[in-house]
Amino acid sequence: MQLILENLFTLGITLVSFVVLLSFIVFFHELGHFQTARWCGVKIDVFSIGFGKPLFSRKDKHGTEWRVAMLPLGGFVKFFGDAGPASDPSRKVQKTDQVQEEQGDDEPKAMMTQFPAGSEKARLAESLTAEERRVCFHFKPLWQKALIVAAGPFANFVLAIVILTGLFMLAGEAPVHEAQVGAVRADTAAEEAGFQAGDRILEINGRKIASFQQMSNMVKLSSGEELEILVDRGGELLTLTATPQRTETTDAYGNKVRAGILGIDSDPEAYRMVRYGPISSVKAAVGQVYEVLAVTVRFIGRIILGKEGIEQLGGPVKIAKYAGQSAMAGFSDGGEMEVSLMRRLEVSFFNFLNMAAMISISVGFLNLLPVPVLDGGHLVFYGYEAIAGRPVSEAVQAVSFKIGIVILLSLMVFVSWNDVTQLFTS
Repeated sequence: MQLILENLFTLGITLVSFVVLLSFIVFFHELGHFQTARWCGVKIDVFSIGFGKPLFSRKDKHGTEWRVAMLPLGGFVKFFGDAGPASDPSRKVQKTDQVQEEQGDDEPKAMMTQFPAGSEKARLAESLTAEERRVCFHFKPLWQKALIVAAGPFANFVLAIVILTGLFMLAGEAPVHEAQVGAVRADTAAEEAGFQAGDRILEINGRKIASFQQMSNMVKLSSGEELEILVDRGGELLTLTATPQRTETTDAYGNKVRAGILGIDSDPEAYRMVRYGPISSVKAAVGQVYEVLAVTVRFIGRIILGKEGIEQLGGPVKIAKYAGQSAMAGFSDGGEMEVSLMRRLEVSFFNFLNMAAMISISVGFLNLLPVPVLDGGHLVFYGYEAIAGRPVSEAVQAVSFKIGIVILLSLMVFVSWNDVTQLFTS
């Protein structure tokens, strides 16, 4: 009975943490679109956190309806003239009522993000007043539309930087372990390559290494690849060649993951204390965001090349799991340690904020992928228009959006199945 209650409590914490985490991140993503649109003079009809039936809504003095909806799996900003949350022109935008009556066409046209050949824009100009055109997203200059679209992912990166800056400042100072070998494990790539305790790693494949963590990140995403590693051994520079072995290990929360392993442990005595003030905290936060993005790009590239297992891709279930684990991080020792409740809550809060920063970076990166219906897909269309001097044709846009929706739905189904399978087999 006690185990059942504990599991129910953990499930409750996980669900609440997931909803809070995702809503928090989505809010800032959409706020980026929203605020930039406001600066550009675009009228916003709806700002929604979640999809489906609204649980709560109100209108502000600008006429924007603020919603909290039933399904907390995303959100959207709907601009004036949009048919839906993907910034595709509404039926009014696409045709005048007179044209619709003449043709007997009540169906909205295919989703678009631009006006091909100018004909749709001309019809829209006839159906809207001068004031409506002035505040309509689809009549804004190309650079403003691109800026509004890019503002969402950019807001995610800014949010991550703000969170990490705050965490660094609250820490005040923290140890940074040098990339120095403390011990070499038996029967590993490091032993085979000839590593010795005391070796200081300077470069891997020509890239300078500043910390053991940086070295570890590179090695994890290099399984099966031969690495040239420059080390300092008592003042003598040596180049060692090692191929990390793909090994099952555990992450900070005890979850099983597969990653490249050299087989070396850090030297617990080789570290330097770094003090964080306002400027150094921002610098460290920007550096960490850059490092996470670099690791993400490399990881996706290795999946495409077949060098990483697709089973490591995660979706909503995995995000929920990690959200719950981060929120319970301060209580993960099972109560065996003599730690005050306040300290446990503090550790959980800091872990949850750090997880929020990491997920925010991922959401920003995902939305910049060049897939139609995502922000990155819109930016590709705008980029084409800027270079070619004309929008993408209506037919290409319609087909592209359909393909994009299929890709996203397929990916969502796959990662969700992947999450559930791992959840019940772990």
